[in-house]
Amino acid sequence: MVALIMVSIMALMLAKPGYRKMQKIKVYNRKIASLTILGTFAALILSLIEPLMGWVLVLCACSFCITLYKSIAYSSPLKNSVLNLLALLCISILIWLAADYGLLNTMINLLVVACCLKILNLHHTGDYQMVASIQLFLVACGLIFHQSLLNSLFYAFLIILIFCVLHAIKIKETGLKTYSKHTVILLLQAIPVAALLFFVTPKLSPLWQMPVNQSNKTGLSEKMTPGDIAHLAKSDELVFRAEFTGPLPSPQQRYWRAIVLDEFDGKSWSISNTNKSFDGPQMIEFKGQALDYVVIAQPTSTKWLYSLDIPILIQGLSMQTILTNQQFQLTGRTPLYTQGLYAVKSFVEQPLNIYKGYENLSQYLQIPSSGNPETVEFVSENINTSMTTQEKIDKLKATFSYGDFRYTLSPPLMQSAPIDEFLFEKKAGFCSHYASALTYMLRLANVPARIVTGYQGGEVQSGNVISVHQFDAHAWVEAWEDDKGWMRIDPTAIVAPNRVLSGLLSMVQNRQEFRQQSPFSLTNLKEYAVFNQLRLLMANIDHTWDQSILSYNQERQKSLLKKIFGNMKAESFSYALIGSFVIIGLFISLLFIPKRKAKGSDEMEWIDKLFQLFEKQKLSRIENETLQQFSQRIQPQLTPQASNALGFIVKEYYEWKYTGLQQPAPFKILKNRLYKHIVMVQSQFTNK
Repeated sequence: MVALIMVSIMALMLAKPGYRKMQKIKVYNRKIASLTILGTFAALILSLIEPLMGWVLVLCACSFCITLYKSIAYSSPLKNSVLNLLALLCISILIWLAADYGLLNTMINLLVVACCLKILNLHHTGDYQMVASIQLFLVACGLIFHQSLLNSLFYAFLIILIFCVLHAIKIKETGLKTYSKHTVILLLQAIPVAALLFFVTPKLSPLWQMPVNQSNKTGLSEKMTPGDIAHLAKSDELVFRAEFTGPLPSPQQRYWRAIVLDEFDGKSWSISNTNKSFDGPQMIEFKGQALDYVVIAQPTSTKWLYSLDIPILIQGLSMQTILTNQQFQLTGRTPLYTQGLYAVKSFVEQPLNIYKGYENLSQYLQIPSSGNPETVEFVSENINTSMTTQEKIDKLKATFSYGDFRYTLSPPLMQSAPIDEFLFEKKAGFCSHYASALTYMLRLANVPARIVTGYQGGEVQSGNVISVHQFDAHAWVEAWEDDKGWMRIDPTAIVAPNRVLSGLLSMVQNRQEFRQQSPFSLTNLKEYAVFNQLRLLMANIDHTWDQSILSYNQERQKSLLKKIFGNMKAESFSYALIGSFVIIGLFISLLFIPKRKAKGSDEMEWIDKLFQLFEKQKLSRIENETLQQFSQRIQPQLTPQASNALGFIVKEYYEWKYTGLQQPAPFKILKNRLYKHIVMVQSQFTNK
């Protein structure tokens, strides 16, 4: 983001004349610049629509329509008093709502409001430059939320359009070739500075707290009512990718743990507040071969991360610490607001009994005092105290082997007694229904049990990369047996075994339901070989981009600088870093140093003003036409007095310039002598 801001500053500096004051000079190609500004404005608003307040979106729509009308049918600018009053009103509303929206969201809304008000009064070059600067900062804000390759290319295209606007208002010629040429020069100057800043700027934590995303697409929730996860199964949004250094886990091992739910109120499952502190064994020996992999997680606005059992963290997120607990979960200290990369080693063959004797199992027997009476009666009739834990589990699992249970992505509503309605009436549900029902029945049978929500399966994207999407969301059960510890039980696999072996969309019915809900998803192209290969190629490119950018954290930055500078001490490195910024600052400051005016510039300015005097009367100069040729051509259109005055001006100027002495008189003297003749020419136009 720092690098992009530097690019915007350079853009404003290089868009002559200076960006430090609002210059009221002629704007060329006004219509082209205005329409392009509106196009980039609309694109930015659509990409940032989620953090924007409702009234700000209404203001954007009104500003867009008014500016579009003014661009097509040119009208006079609005009064500054009206805009100032509107600005004060908007700022007051933003201050009032700032506490609810957070610092970052408030600042983004402030930038959007500023852009809305400024585009209403596009009149001078300074107005266009100001709008361009605001839009460049909005591009930087967009990259906070959207960092994929396609989004980065989209924002890069918007930057190019903004640069074209800066050139369009300063160049007479109209043409894409002209604007592109100047834009390429500008980018070639800015990109090296931005790249240098990306590599050497310290990777610090953000100075603000990101807003919590309330969208359903953020993923799993800390509270689950049977049927909640079903809405995720209709989204193809990417959740994370896992790249393995060795062989991939088998489909039966691809249970990506995220959240453990252990408290039930009769309808919903949630995370209990008990036993948060945990002192486990100091030394643990793991069985079986470990799987080494790197996870690139998409932002979720939650602190829960993903891993296979049993996870051992190798490398954490660059901006925060990752914690592990007795429930084999990985959690960040703060929610994941941007893409994150971390490395894990998992022992999938190790039984989940390494914390035996350290856990309080009573919390996994908690049941509500009332509710779901049919299920309570069913368990009491089929389970007795003489049965072993394994016999109880087998007996209750068998419930789903008969009775015409059906797996569906669109389960019916079950509100009053959800488990009773599911088991004895509807018999159609998603994985959360089956997991909720089995966990409750196990607890009624005095078997400690809990629900684990996460993702199951994933698409093998290439030889060693698995992509997991929201439609892979899953819930399963873990039951405790004294000899084995926590055992994974997936009741969904009993009803729909292909869900585990081949993925959610393996069944025709699920695929049809998914198409109805997501008709434009690229996942629907899997059945067509050509399109599927193209889809996988795009996914591989996106993965390479994510890994290259996200893996450049503090550790890699230190490693790169160590290769360049060697084993440099921290103090020496600080001096080197400061020196880099000084060099960049000197390079940029050179752009501010005014160029020495060329000899005779006062003369050329006087001639340009003379030509502009005639241009206002539609007597334009032909390209490469001299002053003498111009005067001869337009003399028939002038009055005798004006024609004589113009002839005298041309004669005196050429004598001063070409037939004077070796040390000609200063041009200022000639200019004063010709002043009354120029006034005579002006008088002809005034008297018309």
